[in-house]
Amino acid sequence: WGVMHLVNHGISDDLIERVKAAGKTFFDLPIEEKEKYANDQASGKIAGYGSKLANNASGQLEWEDYFFHLIYPEGKRDLSMWPKTPADYTEVTSEYARQLRSLATRVFSALSLGLGLEEGRLEKEVGGVEELLMQMKINYYPKCPQPDLALGVEAHTDVSSLTFILHNMVP
Repeated sequence: WGVMHLVNHGISDDLIERVKAAGKTFFDLPIEEKEKYANDQASGKIAGYGSKLANNASGQLEWEDYFFHLIYPEGKRDLSMWPKTPADYTEVTSEYARQLRSLATRVFSALSLGLGLEEGRLEKEVGGVEELLMQMKINYYPKCPQPDLALGVEAHTDVSSLTFILHNMVP
């Protein structure tokens, strides 16, 4: 495992900015509107809006809102859980998902070749073109009244084979 910074990846700056704007618009909505898309982790429904504004298991104060959902394959998405505001959320996120899926194939291919494997080997091992699930989590960190006591997201390990981070450069 490792970390890399991808440049010249083929996803346009315009699309990236539209994805960021869609996320910001959603988190700027009143809480009652966001709650319409709330997840229910107790029942196993992890997709949707959630909030961690409480102490975690290690006693640290997490201060994070998030929206989590499946974005690929298209046939497995639950669009009823996708925000209606902003109006272009589904369009923008769907296009981003298609381009990110293509990028994932290119990254898997490069990694496979770099490891001396056949080009499509790693992608095949994680489910192939049709079965690879891609999920998107948008994190939002609301202003915290006591930032010295808070932690955005606790240390963790992602369970995915690839994680793409789209950073908004806010420290």
